[in-house]
Amino acid sequence: MNASRRDFLRWGSQTGLTASMGGLTGIHGIFSRPLSASSMDLDRVALRPEIEPLVRLIEITPREQCFFMMADQVRQGVPYRTFLAALFLAGIRNVNPQPPGFKFHCVFAIHSAQEISLQSAVQHRLLPLFWALDNFKQSQQQDTEQGDFELRPVSHPLPLASQAWHEFHHAMENWDEERADRAIVTLVRNQSSHAIIESLWQYGARDYRNIGHKAIFVANSWRTLQTIGWQHAEPVLRSLVLGLLDFKDETVNHYAYQDQSYIPNADRAKQILQQLPASWSGTEAEPAFTRELLNVLRTGNFHDASTLITEGLQKKQIQAGAVWDSIHLAAGELMIRQPGIYGIHTITSTHALRYAFQTSNQPETRLTLLLQGAGWICQFKNFMSTVPKGLGTRNILDLQSSGQPAPPEATIESIFSMIEQDPHAAAEQTFGYAQRFPNATAYGKRARHLILTKGTDAHHYKYLSSIMEDYHLVNKAYRPHMLAASVYYLCGSTLPDSPVMERAREALHIAG
Repeated sequence: MNASRRDFLRWGSQTGLTASMGGLTGIHGIFSRPLSASSMDLDRVALRPEIEPLVRLIEITPREQCFFMMADQVRQGVPYRTFLAALFLAGIRNVNPQPPGFKFHCVFAIHSAQEISLQSAVQHRLLPLFWALDNFKQSQQQDTEQGDFELRPVSHPLPLASQAWHEFHHAMENWDEERADRAIVTLVRNQSSHAIIESLWQYGARDYRNIGHKAIFVANSWRTLQTIGWQHAEPVLRSLVLGLLDFKDETVNHYAYQDQSYIPNADRAKQILQQLPASWSGTEAEPAFTRELLNVLRTGNFHDASTLITEGLQKKQIQAGAVWDSIHLAAGELMIRQPGIYGIHTITSTHALRYAFQTSNQPETRLTLLLQGAGWICQFKNFMSTVPKGLGTRNILDLQSSGQPAPPEATIESIFSMIEQDPHAAAEQTFGYAQRFPNATAYGKRARHLILTKGTDAHHYKYLSSIMEDYHLVNKAYRPHMLAASVYYLCGSTLPDSPVMERAREALHIAG
C-alpha cells in the first residue's frame, strides 16, 4: 500500500468516513451509518435519497484523497451513471452559477467528459470522470474562497401550477431571480421535460456577454439530464435559471445588453416567420450564398447578416443549412485568426446554438437561434478585434493541403507531433488528411486519447467534443476546413501526461 493510500485510510478512520463508505454501493447505496446532524448543513438543498450520500461523500472528501475514495466506490459497484450524476449534482449544489463561466466549468464540462468517456477504450472509460472529479474539487475550493455558494431550498411559497408559466416568463423577462426560481420548481413538478427545455432555448441565446456560456449551460444541462435522468432536474434547472439571469446593466465584452443582436433578431423572427416557405429549416447547401454570408460576417455587422439571411430564406434561395455552414466556417476562421479563449468560445457557443436549433420544435425559436448564430459571430469578431493581440488575416477557405500523402496513421502522428510548435502547419496537414479520409475516425480517436492523457483544462474537453460533433453537420465540402481549425486547441503528442490522469490511473490500477 502506498503512502497516499495509507494517509487516506488513516484520515478516513479519524473522521468516520471510511465506515460510511462501506455501505455506499450501487444506485441505491446509503451510508452504513448516517452523517451526524452537525456535519450536515440543514439549509442545503436536498437531493434524491439514492444520490445524496455519494454527492455528500464527494463534497466532504479532500481533493488529494478523492481519487482513492472514488476508486473504492467503483470497485464496490457504484455504477457509471451514478458516478456521473453525483459529479454533476455536486457542482450544481456547491458552485455559484453567477457568472456562468470560470469555476462553473466543472458543471459545463460534464457532458463533454461523458462524450469523451463513451468514445474511449473500455479500460480508459472512467478516466474522464476522474478528471471531472478533480476539476470539481478545484472549483469547490475556489467557490469557498469567493463566497461559499450553496444551492438552498426554496424559501417562499410556490406559484400554482396553473400560474407557473406566466410567473416564469414574467420573471425571466424582468430578470427576477427569486420569482423565476419559485416558478421553475413548480414547472419541473408539473410539466413535461420537453415543454420546459423548449422554453429555455431562447433565454440561453439572448445574452452573448458571457461569451456564449448561457447557451452552453442550457444545452449541456439538457444533454446531461438525458443521461442521468429527469428525476434530478429540479436542482439543475434552479441553478440554470440563476445562471441565465446573471445580469449587469453594463458593457461587457464590448456590448451592453441593449446593443446586442438578440432584440432585433427576436423581433425579426416574429415578423417574418409566416412569410417563409415550409422548407426554410432544411439542410441543403448553397456554396455561393455561404461564401457571401461569410464575407458579411467578417464585417461584424449583424444587421446586414440578418437581412441577408432572411431575404435568402424568404426568396427560397437558401435553406438554414447554408447559413449554418457560414456560421461554422466563420467560427473556425476566428479561432485560426486568434487562437485562445475567445476563439475557443466561437466554436463552443456556435455548437450550443446549433444543438438548440436541432432540438427545438418551435419555428420561431429555431429562426431566432439561426439569426443569433450569425449575430454572435459578428459580436465575437468585433470584440476580438479589440483584444491587444488583434485578429490575424488568414482566410479559412484559402486553406490548402501540405505534405506528401501518407497512410492515415503516419499522417495523424505527424499532425499531433507538430501542434504545439507549428499549429498552422498542422492545420494544413489536417486539411489534406480530411480530404483523403473524410470520416476522420482515426483522427478523432487520437485527439480524444491525447485530451484524455494530457488535457488540463475544461476547455480541452468542451472544444474537442464541440468541433468533432459539428464536423459532421457542415456540408462535406467544408469538413476539411473545420477539421483544420480543430488543431488550435487540441493537445499535441509532445506534451507531458497530465498529473491528474497519472493519479487517476494509479487509483484505478490502470497501466499508462
